Amino acid sequence: MSTDTEFTLPADPLEELAPREVQIQAARLVQEAFGAALRLSAQGGESKQLDEALGRLADHLREWSRMTTLESAHLRMALLLAGLDQWGLAYSKVFGPAALAGVSAILADLRDGLGVEEEAACQRYMDMLHDLEATAIEYKIALRRELHLALWHTMIASEDRAQAETLMSLLGGMLLALNKLMPIMGWRIIADALSMIQIRCLQHGLASEGLGMEMTQGLFAGLLAELPEASVKLVSSHSAEAVHAWQEARRNTQH
Repeated sequence: MSTDTEFTLPADPLEELAPREVQIQAARLVQEAFGAALRLSAQGGESKQLDEALGRLADHLREWSRMTTLESAHLRMALLLAGLDQWGLAYSKVFGPAALAGVSAILADLRDGLGVEEEAACQRYMDMLHDLEATAIEYKIALRRELHLALWHTMIASEDRAQAETLMSLLGGMLLALNKLMPIMGWRIIADALSMIQIRCLQHGLASEGLGMEMTQGLFAGLLAELPEASVKLVSSHSAEAVHAWQEARRNTQH
């Protein structure tokens, strides 16, 4: 297995259709739309106003997907659909499908707006995303980073032990599954999650006491206990290097 210093991203077969900046933008749009839909659903309000607001979110995503060539548009839509599915699946396991009604409405709106050929093209790209690890790899890294951080923030903000433990188990299981789902990149994304959590703790004083600290320590300990030894070494080394690099950069900006 390669060391972190030798590690390079695998070649992405879809990079020409969706360059790095497009992939990262897709991940960001998914995160923003998911968060907005979640807030709208929680706020409630009149059904008509809610439907209109969710419709505007779907239109915004649809418009972005079409700001390119036809083939690239199909890929962009596949990225949006796959990303919303991933966020929705994760959160539904903790909060139930009812809390995700707004997200489900956006997904239904986007899918209903596809013609038969468009739907088939999107599905082909979604299959590639699932079957080929290197496909849209920058998107996968960005999407997972924000999803993992969002689940962790929700976990440490929870005042209910049962809910916090459910979130810890969910996040830990998602990270462990990456090692099997993504044999090349899995360890790197796990390390990215752990380093980002440590940096957030150092930067903002988060999870420094109480249930939040207990759950965070439990998450880290569980991952390091369950991962294969080779992966533990890579994850520990890379996350430590990333945290050290952040600390050095912060010190340099303060002088």
